[in-house]
Amino acid sequence: MNIKKFKDNVDKTILKRGYDYYNEGNIIETYSQRDNQYIFLVKGSDDYEVVVKKDEDGEILYSHCDCPFDFGPVCKHQAAVYFKLFEIFNFKENNGNAEKETKKQPELKEVLNSLSNEDLIDIILGLTQNDATLKNSLIVKYSKGDGTRELEMCKKLLNSIVIKYRGRAGFISYRETYRFVSEMEELFEKVRGTDDTLLAIDIAFLVLNEAMKSFQYADDSNGDIGSFVAETIELIEETVFEVDDTDLNLREVIFDKLLEESEKKIFDGWEDYKIGLLHICAEFADVEALRHKLRVKIENMVNKESDDRYMEYRNEAMLQLLLQIIEEYGTEKEAEQFINDNINYSSFRELLLSKYMIKKNYSKVIELALKGEKQDSQFAGLLSKWKKIRYAAYKELSLKEEQKKLARELLLRGDFDYYQELKILVVEDEKDEFYNGLKQELKTHKGPHGRSMHLKLIVEENDLDEILDYVKENPRDIEKYADMLVKKFSNEVNEIYKKYIQSAASSSSDRKKYKEVCNILKRYKKIAGKKNQEELIHELSALYKKRTAFVDELSKI
Repeated sequence: MNIKKFKDNVDKTILKRGYDYYNEGNIIETYSQRDNQYIFLVKGSDDYEVVVKKDEDGEILYSHCDCPFDFGPVCKHQAAVYFKLFEIFNFKENNGNAEKETKKQPELKEVLNSLSNEDLIDIILGLTQNDATLKNSLIVKYSKGDGTRELEMCKKLLNSIVIKYRGRAGFISYRETYRFVSEMEELFEKVRGTDDTLLAIDIAFLVLNEAMKSFQYADDSNGDIGSFVAETIELIEETVFEVDDTDLNLREVIFDKLLEESEKKIFDGWEDYKIGLLHICAEFADVEALRHKLRVKIENMVNKESDDRYMEYRNEAMLQLLLQIIEEYGTEKEAEQFINDNINYSSFRELLLSKYMIKKNYSKVIELALKGEKQDSQFAGLLSKWKKIRYAAYKELSLKEEQKKLARELLLRGDFDYYQELKILVVEDEKDEFYNGLKQELKTHKGPHGRSMHLKLIVEENDLDEILDYVKENPRDIEKYADMLVKKFSNEVNEIYKKYIQSAASSSSDRKKYKEVCNILKRYKKIAGKKNQEELIHELSALYKKRTAFVDELSKI
């Protein structure tokens, strides 16, 4: 949007309110900054700040107001500012780029440089007097002490952050969660900045524990806390990677700390995070005694008797970690035996199937895949996976009848790729018969994928008559297929498109919906031509003349 033509792009009601604000002098301050950026203070029910950035030609690159308005892209405060900016822009054009009624906002650094040390200290003390978080943050960032004292300062900072955001309600809303974790993230700098590895890990554990607790008193709908916990575990891993491999005493202390941390009750129900810590422990598995301790720990955690699906997921993740250790430090035979012993877990079955495929032992692949299908018959994703692997084995063995049967089954399960496989398997003379039979089968198929596979099939084969029948039953999809159909079925497409627009107009009740209808009308012109578009606009304007907002939007087309 260009400032010269902003009136054409702003809602008329908003524009009028903005002009009243501008005309009544509600823009109380105007500042210009570098790079054609302006800051305006607009007086309304409150004082609101509007920031606008434009280029040399007046094109608005960025515009934002901190008012709560969210019913459109431009509020009345921004509209008022655009009138002011238009005035400034015109003045500059007519007066050799001279500024009008704007003040240069001083840079903060410039202001601070002009003050004495005593003044700066007074300012900081004043700011921290009623802000415990800022006070503790400055102490953590700039003071030095022994490990115990630094850890205690970090605890104080965390506590002040928690108190600040929990407030009297004792709960952090989802709107505040991002700011909450952002302030806790400041401690990452402390972790990375200390040369004391044990202190760094203790601080990271401190942050991790508070983050885990915050799941109980904060709304994590946006996933900010979950992401923060994952980042904290990554930071711990990053810290561990920097430990000298030859310092066995330090490595053992860190290993024990990690193992102890993973056992805490705060991780109950959050198995991914617990397993994440155990994965870090695996970095110490080159030391035999630590490797043995970790294996015993993991083996004790695995509960193969449980019928709980979530527990199965946890078990599988634990066993994958064990396999990683066995493959790196055990024998090949031991690893193969471990995989076979845990074949009921999908990742282990898939791993063994992959090994058999590489060895071209296709009969074993088929056998193992069939067993997987039987075991996982209630899990659609796994069932399809085993069937696809079995199909690959049939293909390698050139078992065409088995391929046909299984490809058809996979197609009916919603995997359209297998239509191409089926086409290859059908001889040329039978392809028309095959297509028509399959089309009918998919059209009448009662399963969840029959309808979508039928549509994909007729589009793939450019079956225009069948696509037209589909669009007649589903006029909402006319926009998807109008380009394909219009050459052969011009009148039919025009009529379906028109009825679709009439239906959309009938169900529209606000300006947002009216604009959507108008956008459809613009696309309709490309298919039906300008004359048909104008006739339909005229018809809708007359039919809905009492919907002034709709008529207004129609007039803009």
